[in-house]
Amino acid sequence: MSGTSSEKTSEPRGGNVNGTANQGIDEARNNDEQSTSEVHSVFSPRTKVFLVLMTVFSTLFSPFSSFIYLPAITPIAESYGRSIADINLSVTIYQVMQAVAPLFFGDLSDQIGRRPVYVITFVIYLGANIGLALQNNYAALMVLRALQSTGSSATVAIGSAVMADFTTSADRGGYITAVQASVMFAPALAPVLGGILTQFLGWRSTFWFLTIAAGVFLIVYLPFVPETARNIVGNGSIPPPRLNASLTSAYQWRKRRQDLESQPGNSEQYQPKKIPKRIPIPNVLAAVLIMLEKDVGTLMFFMSLFVMANYAMLVPLQDVIRRQYNFNDLQVGLCYIPYAVGSVVGATTVGKLLNWNYARVARSIGVSPDRKRGDNMRTFPIERARLDLMWPCTILAVGMIIAWGWVVDSGTSLAAPLVILFFGGAGLSGPVSILTTLLVDLYPMNPGRVSSTFNLTRATLSAVGTAVVQYIIDAWGYGFTYLFMGCIVLAASPCIWIVRRWGPKWREERYQRFKRPAGEGS
Repeated sequence: MSGTSSEKTSEPRGGNVNGTANQGIDEARNNDEQSTSEVHSVFSPRTKVFLVLMTVFSTLFSPFSSFIYLPAITPIAESYGRSIADINLSVTIYQVMQAVAPLFFGDLSDQIGRRPVYVITFVIYLGANIGLALQNNYAALMVLRALQSTGSSATVAIGSAVMADFTTSADRGGYITAVQASVMFAPALAPVLGGILTQFLGWRSTFWFLTIAAGVFLIVYLPFVPETARNIVGNGSIPPPRLNASLTSAYQWRKRRQDLESQPGNSEQYQPKKIPKRIPIPNVLAAVLIMLEKDVGTLMFFMSLFVMANYAMLVPLQDVIRRQYNFNDLQVGLCYIPYAVGSVVGATTVGKLLNWNYARVARSIGVSPDRKRGDNMRTFPIERARLDLMWPCTILAVGMIIAWGWVVDSGTSLAAPLVILFFGGAGLSGPVSILTTLLVDLYPMNPGRVSSTFNLTRATLSAVGTAVVQYIIDAWGYGFTYLFMGCIVLAASPCIWIVRRWGPKWREERYQRFKRPAGEGS
């Protein structure tokens, strides 16, 4: 089966780090050229819906754990006798681990499958939350927040990889933006819930809530969610190894084997892939080297600055609202709702537009988009299909970043900053969804790795922005701080045009560069 050949070619050859980093391009294009008859995924529509729902559930944990914490920053600072800036460092360390941890777990999920990595990360996450609920000193807070981020942050990268496992480029935009919408929804629900819990049960209750939620996820995930990693199960027609099998999939494959005992000629194709007994070492260097590709690195640089500027609005928000409007913890949490609602609206709208624009571009070059088997990405202008939608969202977001600082400085009624937060969220979610989808299009056989690389760049710069924004505000004031942030994003925006213009050329050069070593090694 072609799924079997795909899994063989996805193994690294001769320690060639660059070849490993870009092997997904070669494999995916060869598969397109060699076999257009195989269905991309054999999962039923109902199974796909269930996978989307569970993936959305899992991806909520990383941003949810970040934002449910924000209303508790002031109470924690008072409890420990520390400054707000000191407690903000726990937000920074959370973002640092958001950048680093997915490099290991994203690539590991490409190698051994999604299910084992989900289990590992959620065990870490459960332990960290229990520790956070029980700890009593500042040092423990910092260490356990790092572990909490380690356990939860990989879910976003793996979530995008799961969507790539069973979708084609023609319909991928809608699925991936569904996951991104869940990430954007967290800033609405998490601070509100965090405010309620902190106000009435104390700040420790937020960590007990996260512990319970993670336990509920595992109770549903372990018995019912199938393995999707194409390196392990192909398009779903290869049985998963025992370690990767859910209870339901193990029962279904056992029943199928029993039905086929009288047909020995068909038994070979139902043998599971053998995975190494030892956990392989994730190729972190290969993930990092993806950033050095001209098109990918340029887009990641721009989007990281973009996300940093938007996060710089959110972190000081709770202190701004508390001081200017004399709000309590619950009221502060409610003020995050407009941003997240705008983010969900933006991500949902962009998801529909991505699929529409893909079909439009396909028709313009005389191609009929294939949602079941996928199109040949080597010759398809995927940069044009994705990046044409970036400009309206970028202009909207930059305008809202600049306006935010002056509105806060002017001390207007609460309605003005809430409206800006709504449109700022809409402006951010669109470009993040577009770039996440494009990166998976460029690296379809290593979606976990490329998603973790994107996560590294945006989380690193977001951590820097979170760490320094309060000091810049103290020196310049809100107006000039966010004017500066907006100008940074605006100055970097030509990166979009550069990749749209030269991206196809760079993509073909990358294909040719890594095709030769692959041919010599076979």
